[in-house]
Amino acid sequence: RILGFRRAPLVVGRFVNLRTEIKPVATEQLLGTFMTVGNNTCFYGKCYYCRETEPACADGDIMEGSVTLWLPDVWPLQKHRHPWGRTYREGKLARWEYDESYCDAVKKTSPYDSGPRLLDIIDTAIFDYLIGNADRHHYESFQDDEGASMLILLDNAKSFGNPALDERSILAPLYQCCIIRVSTWNRLNYLKNGVLKAALKTAMSHDPISPVLSDPHLDALDQRLLSILATVKQCTDQFGPDVVLVEDRMTLSHL
Repeated sequence: RILGFRRAPLVVGRFVNLRTEIKPVATEQLLGTFMTVGNNTCFYGKCYYCRETEPACADGDIMEGSVTLWLPDVWPLQKHRHPWGRTYREGKLARWEYDESYCDAVKKTSPYDSGPRLLDIIDTAIFDYLIGNADRHHYESFQDDEGASMLILLDNAKSFGNPALDERSILAPLYQCCIIRVSTWNRLNYLKNGVLKAALKTAMSHDPISPVLSDPHLDALDQRLLSILATVKQCTDQFGPDVVLVEDRMTLSHL
């Protein structure tokens, strides 16, 4: 919301009583994963990565979590492989990790050869770099939109890990393509000099699980913002602002 992207579902933090609020309405499948560790209620859930040896535990019965407002079924989503996704295989690099001209190839493939989708990818890279999310292997859009609708940010969970680690490779779409929306560029400049940290801190102060983020994470956001601005400046120094800064409503054709 602060970045002006508005592409993620609405979410709010809350404290949940696992015993009184979750277990009475849980499916049998989920109930089967509950356990008690010491005096704490725990569960490990049902998912690809869920392990009985790695349960999520409450403090007693109370767990800090979040509630997400999901999209109605009348708006089906389509999943797309992210063009800058990682291989997740040790010793095997994705093409973008060794080919500096990779963006030229992306620009020749649909839906990145026209329309707003490539600019959405670059906005997403900026968002992910700020929050430290290097796990954007797929993304969603509305189904059968022929590349016209926005990129929807659904899986943002692998974020805010180590505030001291800046994974610059997340910005590859930006520094390899060297284009950015004018509105995004203007917004990023508005948020520098501590404005981003202050705005985020104020926004989260109203959340039930405030403060949500630690001060080192807030400081990291301001530092990462400077890195993004410096990256765009390198692009404008090399190609000129008329090439790098793209008007939001411009009809794009990269061929």
